[in-house]
Amino acid sequence: MNPEGRVSVGFQVAVIGNRGAGKSALIRAAPINEGAHEEAGDGVQLHKAACFYNSFSVMADFVEMPPDDRYYGLLPYFGGAAACIILVVNILDSNGHSDLCNRLAALGTPPPCGLLVVQGSLPSSTASGEERRRLEPLRDVAARWGLKFLRFETLEQLARAQILQSVCDLVLGDIPDRGDPMHLLGRRVARGMSP
Repeated sequence: MNPEGRVSVGFQVAVIGNRGAGKSALIRAAPINEGAHEEAGDGVQLHKAACFYNSFSVMADFVEMPPDDRYYGLLPYFGGAAACIILVVNILDSNGHSDLCNRLAALGTPPPCGLLVVQGSLPSSTASGEERRRLEPLRDVAARWGLKFLRFETLEQLARAQILQSVCDLVLGDIPDRGDPMHLLGRRVARGMSP
């Protein structure tokens, strides 16, 4: 237990998506520690975020995966070590659904928990029917893979989102207050980094 009486817990969050999907904007929405950005190698970026969640003092490493498909081979490694996966898709990307499916296939196994974040909006002249046509298969993928679906029309909405809170809800939400997160060995926290 740390001096504040909180249980310290740390885990990794893999952030995956195509170029321009909004990964960086999503990460900036988390309370990232100043100066805690570093290159982890092979184009992978590491961002450290911290918060308090219930009785926990949380340190989360947001691992931003490179967008290029040549890095798909890294997804099972980083995805397998992550307690949570965030997949980011830009609705303007006409290949967003197929790109998402390719990235999920490269992961190999469903993540322990995750978010599918869809951001952006289509021009108003084509918005209603086309947006629905693009969103439905993304919602289906989220349901099939057990991902929580979040939709933001603008980067400003995404920037105001409490992404780390959503991640903590998924990773730690079922642990009783003042509980021991290590009872999740083999489930979620144990797959992430040790505190």
